[in-house]
Amino acid sequence: MLQINKKRLRRLWQFFVVVAGFSTIMMLFMYSNQLNNRNYKMLYEQTESLSRVILRQAAATAYPAVTNDQIDVLDGLVARLQEEKLILDAAVYDQRGNLLASSVGAMPLEQLTGINTPLSVASIGRQQLVEPISHDGHMAGFVRITLEHAEVIKAASNRLEQSINLVRAMILVAIVTGALLIFTFASRKDLWRSTFLLKNND
Repeated sequence: MLQINKKRLRRLWQFFVVVAGFSTIMMLFMYSNQLNNRNYKMLYEQTESLSRVILRQAAATAYPAVTNDQIDVLDGLVARLQEEKLILDAAVYDQRGNLLASSVGAMPLEQLTGINTPLSVASIGRQQLVEPISHDGHMAGFVRITLEHAEVIKAASNRLEQSINLVRAMILVAIVTGALLIFTFASRKDLWRSTFLLKNND
């Protein structure tokens, strides 16, 4: 009876070790996926923060041009904004919402926001940011830009994905290495002896 209990305990312990090892591996892979998602979200937020800084500076620069109807200055401003890799297009409006200047090749706002496209396909990966053009409480208009998140963070996200894949590969290499070490340094005589004893006990 004692021998049977020992066998059961040994088998239960082996089963527990296998389950614990498998669970640990799964947790490591799940953590790597969560880490990748957090890094992608961080990149997304960083591009948005940087774009808002650029937008606030553009709004401050545009105030005198809007109040003095200097359309050529506004055209130069939106052209410089479009040169930024973060920005797909840019436009300046007066306080009534009338378009004063827009970057070359800018698509209609309805198309950029996906209002007039099936399933809002045109707005995927893009974000609209608007900053009021004001000074001392006087509102003169608005500056709007369209962020192209997908194009900007594509290279950085690829590097992050490569790093995550490297971590996963290292986990698999560590598992294989551990299995090889156990197989190499385990005493085969002890294994045969334990198997023989088990047969005699049976």
